[in-house]
Amino acid sequence: MNAYINYLNDLTNKNNLQYVGFSTQINWVKYSNAIEYESEKSLLLDKLDHKLNWSFKNTKPWINRLSKGCQLCGKGEWSCLFITGKCNANCFYCPTSQNKDGIPSTQGTSFDNVEDYIQYLDYFGFKGASLSGGEPLIVFDRTLHYIKSIKKFFGDKLYLWMYTNGILGSVERYNQLAAAGIDEIRFDIGATNYDLKYLQLAKDIIPNLTVEIPAVPEEFEKLKQVIPELIKMGVKNMNLHQMRLTNYNAPKLLNRDYTYLHGEHATVLESEITALKIIEFVAENNLDIGINYCAFHFKNRFQKAGFRKKIASKFIDSNSQLTENGFLRTISHDKSNYTIDNEQLKNTSSIDPQKNAESIEITYKGLLLDDNEENQLFHKKINIGNKTYFLRSGLVQESQSLNQTDTQYFLNLFDKNGANIPEQENLFLAWKNEFIEWDLRDYF
Repeated sequence: MNAYINYLNDLTNKNNLQYVGFSTQINWVKYSNAIEYESEKSLLLDKLDHKLNWSFKNTKPWINRLSKGCQLCGKGEWSCLFITGKCNANCFYCPTSQNKDGIPSTQGTSFDNVEDYIQYLDYFGFKGASLSGGEPLIVFDRTLHYIKSIKKFFGDKLYLWMYTNGILGSVERYNQLAAAGIDEIRFDIGATNYDLKYLQLAKDIIPNLTVEIPAVPEEFEKLKQVIPELIKMGVKNMNLHQMRLTNYNAPKLLNRDYTYLHGEHATVLESEITALKIIEFVAENNLDIGINYCAFHFKNRFQKAGFRKKIASKFIDSNSQLTENGFLRTISHDKSNYTIDNEQLKNTSSIDPQKNAESIEITYKGLLLDDNEENQLFHKKINIGNKTYFLRSGLVQESQSLNQTDTQYFLNLFDKNGANIPEQENLFLAWKNEFIEWDLRDYF
């Protein structure tokens, strides 16, 4: 069987195990309604064809404009700091518990000292950062201190934004955040039942106002009504997320009439259709607001790959090369020390497998960085500023052996940046670690 189909089947089996406690309640997509929804999606995309833009290997459709923060996110240039884990809203779609404050953290590392976070951002060369939660306004003094300190160090070299539901916002607070140098605030108006009075307080104060919400199917009509009002308030962009099923939000989501898609995580099918319909509405009415659909496939692929690349690029050795998907590749032959470097991969015509080794061995590994001193399984300690980190191995796959024919097929994959997915298992595993997958997946 095709290796990619095997992979999708494995995802289906994994999801069935992950949500075993809710197995009788989940309305997984069936072949018949998958075809129906695929047809509806295709019609929407066809209608939007002349106005719709696609970024990041056709995983992010958008119209009119794409915010600077979203561009940095897709390029792997963004760090998201969870300034607190506590929230004062009760959104049914929230994927995790939000009831503890905690130390500001990101990607397995805590930063109770803003100077340490600044050194971290500077060391890895991030061009964008955001403060999220929980709800950052719950710990306003902390949030303000981090924003003021970060912008004082970086100035305009780093684009900085914050996420909020706005419940604890005020004109005074937004003036303080603006004076501190914040570039953008993203409001979750779904958390306040689309009441725009909270966002209104930031109007004419914060340089860039954005709405970022899940695309909730049953709120489609309400969302259409508020978009013109948002434009009047100066909102330039709206980011629509695909809803995701977790064991935490399952009791609430499963009470609603949704269809669920398999994938690396289970997602709501109707959420994607709703996002595309909102883009259609904006296009048909020539409304001046940027709408982008932040699909799970985009976030899962580009955000993870971006962070892997940030870490790996700092610690790559002379025997390895960095792949698009953020893994370190080593290609060798035990007799001839045969290697293929990145420059050769850019010009695959310069490589003739017939003149080289009969077969090559290809290995991929990932790198992780955290500050967990209790875990002693690390390669080495890394000091960035005054903080100590631990470099560890992430994904390490068994070496794949490629004969001359396989090697040529492998090289050909680079001609179209991984658009063609190999059917053979060893080549598929190489493809999966080399490339970020193209396109939104068909429904399954």
